[in-house]
Amino acid sequence: MRPVLSMVIFLFLLPVNAESASAADIYGLPVTEYNLRNGMRFVIVERRESPTFSAVIRFKVGSVNESPGQTGMAHLLEHMMFKGTDRFGTTDPVHEHPILQRIDALQLQLQVARSSGQRQIGLDMGALNRELAGLEQEAKRFIIRNELWDIYRRNGGTGLNASTSRDGTQYFVSLPKNRLELWALLESDRIRNPVFREFYTERAVVQEERRERVDTNPRGQLMEAALATAFTAVPYRHPVLGWPGDLENLLRPQAEAYFRQFYAPNNAVVVLVGDLTPSEVIPILERYFGDLPPPAAALMPAYQEPAQQGERRVRVDFPAEPQLMLLYQAPPVGDPDSYPLSVLGSILGEGRSSRLYQKLILEKQVATRAESGPWFLKYAGLFLVQATPRSPHTLADVEAAIDEELRRIRTDPVSPQELLKVRNQVEAEAVNRLASNAGLAAELANAWALRGDWRSVITDREKLKAVTVEQVQDVARRYLIPSRRTVASLVRTEGDATPSAPRSVTRQPWEQN
Repeated sequence: MRPVLSMVIFLFLLPVNAESASAADIYGLPVTEYNLRNGMRFVIVERRESPTFSAVIRFKVGSVNESPGQTGMAHLLEHMMFKGTDRFGTTDPVHEHPILQRIDALQLQLQVARSSGQRQIGLDMGALNRELAGLEQEAKRFIIRNELWDIYRRNGGTGLNASTSRDGTQYFVSLPKNRLELWALLESDRIRNPVFREFYTERAVVQEERRERVDTNPRGQLMEAALATAFTAVPYRHPVLGWPGDLENLLRPQAEAYFRQFYAPNNAVVVLVGDLTPSEVIPILERYFGDLPPPAAALMPAYQEPAQQGERRVRVDFPAEPQLMLLYQAPPVGDPDSYPLSVLGSILGEGRSSRLYQKLILEKQVATRAESGPWFLKYAGLFLVQATPRSPHTLADVEAAIDEELRRIRTDPVSPQELLKVRNQVEAEAVNRLASNAGLAAELANAWALRGDWRSVITDREKLKAVTVEQVQDVARRYLIPSRRTVASLVRTEGDATPSAPRSVTRQPWEQN
C-alpha cells in the first residue's frame, strides 16, 4: 500500500527558546533569527502585506564542491530532489527500492564495460540492456509523477523552482500562510529521506540540457572556455552543467553519497518572508527540522586563487557571430575592493549612459553590444567586459577600443555625476528588493550563505554609497591591467556547431529556464 501523506496536522505550540532566537530588522521589517541544535539556521521576516509567505532553502553546495570525474553532480541532484521520498512520489516504496538497486548494479556494469574499451569476456551486452530496459519499465509502475508539484499547486503554491550555481543550491516556493506546516512537512521529508528515482532518465535530460545551453550555444561555449582558463586553483573552472564525460558516468549511489555529505542541516539556511508570527513558526520548525541529523564533521577546503602573472588567451571556433570577453582577476565577495569595483563596473558598462555604450556603440560604432560588471564568488572573483563587434569591425578593433576606455578610466578620475548616478541606482535597487517576498528571501539566503550574515545586504548598500572617486580610480589601476586578464574570443567558422543536432529537452513543471 502507498504510505499516506497527511495534509492536515494539528499544531501544538511549544515555548520559544529565547536564547536561540534574536530579533533585528531589515528595511523596517522585523527579523527573527533562530538556530536549531543540529545547526540548521532560520531567518523569519515579518511582512503583513498579504496572507502569504515565501520560503527559500539554501544549501551551501554548488559546482565548486564537486570532485574531478563527478562534475555536474550538484545540478543533477537539484533535479533529483523533486523526485519524491518514500512518502510521496511512489505507490509502493517497499517493492520499488530493490528494483532501483538492481538498476544501479546494471548501470555500474555498463560503465565498467565502457571504461575498459572492450566488451568484457562473458558479458552479454544485449541481455544486460534488455534486462535494464525491463527493470526501468517496471520501476515506472510505482511512480506518481510530479506529486510534489501537484501537492503544492492544490494548496495554493506558486513559484516552485530551484537553481544551482557555483557556490550554492536553493529551493523556493510561495504559499498561503496557513500552509506553513504543509511546507515544513514536505521540505523536511525531502531532506530526511529523498529517493532518487528515475536517476538515469534524468541524467539523460541533464545531458540534453547541456547540449542546448553549452554545446550548441556560442555564448555557452565561450563562457565555459573562458572560465576554464581564468581559474586554476579554485574549481570554478568546473561548469555547473558538468563536463560531458562526467555526466555520462554519474551513478545514483554517488549522488546519494554526495547528498549525505552536503545536504545537511548544518550546511543550510532557510529564509521565510511573509505574514508569519515567529512564536507560531518556531515550534513548527523544531518539530519537522529539529531531528534532522547533522553529518560527521567534514573539513571544507578553503580555496584561494593565486595571483595571475600574465595575460592568458583562449579562442573558440564556432559558426556564430564573433564575441569578445575580457575577464580580469578580482577578489572574492565581501573584499574591501569589491565595492569600488562594483561602482566601476556600473560606470564603465551598465546601461545606455555607461562609458562603453557611449563610446563603442554610439560614437565609434565598432560594437553592437558592450557591457561590464563584477562577478564576486565565495573564493574568488572576476571583472568581466563583454562586447560583440559590429560588421565590418573585427575582434581586434573592439579590443583596442575597450583598451582605450580602460586606459582613460585608469588615468582620468570619474566625474561626481557618474558617482551620483551609481548611488541613485543603489537606492533604487534597495527599493526593488522589496518588490516580492520571494526576491527578498532569496537575497537574504544568498547573503547568509556567502557572507555568513544576512545583514550584509544592508551594510553592502552603505559601503557602495560611501565609495569615492579616488577608490574607483585606484581599483581600475590595480585590477584592469593586461597581466591580470584572460581574453576569450569566439571566432566565426563555417559548418555545424556540433557533430549532431541537439534533441529536445523534456522539462518538468517546476523548471522555468
